[in-house]
Amino acid sequence: MKGWKKRIITVLTALFVLAIFGACGKKEETTEAPEQDLIGATDVNTLEIDSNGRILEIAVEDYTGVDYKPDEVRAFIQNEINSFNKEQGAQKVSFLQMKQEKDVIRTAISYTDISAYNAFNHMDLKLTVYSAETADKATADEANRYTAAEPEKKVSDAELAEAGYDASSMDQNEIDTLVETKAVTATFSDANGNTVSSDAIDVNENMMLVTDEKMNIRLEDGKLLYANPHAAIENGIAHTDGEGTAIVVLFLGL
Repeated sequence: MKGWKKRIITVLTALFVLAIFGACGKKEETTEAPEQDLIGATDVNTLEIDSNGRILEIAVEDYTGVDYKPDEVRAFIQNEINSFNKEQGAQKVSFLQMKQEKDVIRTAISYTDISAYNAFNHMDLKLTVYSAETADKATADEANRYTAAEPEKKVSDAELAEAGYDASSMDQNEIDTLVETKAVTATFSDANGNTVSSDAIDVNENMMLVTDEKMNIRLEDGKLLYANPHAAIENGIAHTDGEGTAIVVLFLGL
């Protein structure tokens, strides 16, 4: 759970304790939406990136078991944004919309760039020019999870296969020193299941988004091109699994 979301749960819990003897039951309601519905029926945290690198985040949070009022949630988020923008000395984050359905609250928040998104949410997503070296290192790190101190983290045969190795032909010492002794080439797949190696992807005009978070990624313009094994592209949306380092190669249409 991201920084401001952790804080809002804490604040709402404290408010509930203070008001427990006089609280009225919360009523289900939907906050008034702006003319343009930015949220829709999104059920997974989603980032939409435009050609200038601006971020629109649709955040989906389930408040089941938390005593809250939608107006308190809205006010808390807005206060967090106001404080952040004041610290930054610029309007880096904007609260655009909120919708409620039962105990699920969806919010639309915009960020001037990935740096503002990371700073506000205490995250570490990377949106950079495509680099085969970065992709290869992420794949090598996946194949080198095993350490002597944590033998339960032995790399699986499937992970070795993803990195281009045949586990049946290797002993454990070879696996332990895999990254140190052998180069690893990352592989990517497009929306049609076609695969391509990291060094075959154009580095001149493509970007890459790198994240360990589970989320959807879509583009306002441009095109989602390839995804590594921790992500998949379907119907114009990249889905990351949150189980490892996902790399999505994209063209922003600059």
